[in-house]
Amino acid sequence: MRNVARLLVGSFFAIASPAALAADFPTKPLSIVVPFAVGGTTDLIARLLGNEMSRELGQAVVIVNKAGGAGIIGAAEVASARNVGYILGMLPVGPLTTQPNLKRLAYGPESFDYVCLVYSNPQVLIVRNDSPFNTVADLVAHAKKSPGKVNYASTGVGSVPHLAAVALAKAAGIDLFHVPYKGESEELKSILGGDVATFVGHPTFLTSHPNALRALAVLAPNRLKEYPNLPTMAEQGIDLSFDVWGGLVAPKATPAPVLAALENACKVGTASEEFRKRLDALNTPVKYSGGKAFSAFVAAEYERNGRLLRASGIEKE
Repeated sequence: MRNVARLLVGSFFAIASPAALAADFPTKPLSIVVPFAVGGTTDLIARLLGNEMSRELGQAVVIVNKAGGAGIIGAAEVASARNVGYILGMLPVGPLTTQPNLKRLAYGPESFDYVCLVYSNPQVLIVRNDSPFNTVADLVAHAKKSPGKVNYASTGVGSVPHLAAVALAKAAGIDLFHVPYKGESEELKSILGGDVATFVGHPTFLTSHPNALRALAVLAPNRLKEYPNLPTMAEQGIDLSFDVWGGLVAPKATPAPVLAALENACKVGTASEEFRKRLDALNTPVKYSGGKAFSAFVAAEYERNGRLLRASGIEKE
């Protein structure tokens, strides 16, 4: 009887522990792992959101930078964390949806519970001011006449600019030549120097180089308020949408009440006037969605990006 009683008590606590955890959550500081170095956009957004969530949760939120492997190291640390509810990750599109398609990793999109989408940056198709292409149709027509002769820059294989160009080529039935670079500064230098014809990038390229660059289209469902005269890709006959986005995730099997508390803190934080003002200064639109919608979005992005990588001849290592 004593052994049976012990089993029953053990079962009770095993069942009750998630609820007990959620009832008092949080009882200590939380950490948000950023898979990149200090000072980047993802890091800055995580720090701003952490401050807002700290007010709502009543506990400090500490940012931990785990750079390396194009975000893989930090993402893997979050996926394997056992301090349930207290270790989160601010993960962008790359570590969540492209790196798991490029390499056989210890984690995948299914390794996380999703708290909230936080931001999303629409991308634009950019050319030099003296480019002969004035519309997407101009670029497509030239590429059809000269297959493989129109080259484009990107920030590397599997990056959003690369995938967007692959999707454009596939949708338009054209052959574009990919020239990958190590970062945005090299990418920018290549187009300013006339080494490449086009690239997909953040709209701030246009504001920082207004006399050298212009855009043919925005890869988003709607026009940008900053550029109301810039048509969308869909308005030019090719329905494409590509954003650089990021959001909060937690290790898989985080108790539902804990996720709900975190999601609410994120919702309150992203809605705050201070957070929105600071992200506006970073030229980064706030785009909140809850955990369920964020999870579905990541799954769809993972599938799409995998298809595009395979379509470009890149198989998982």
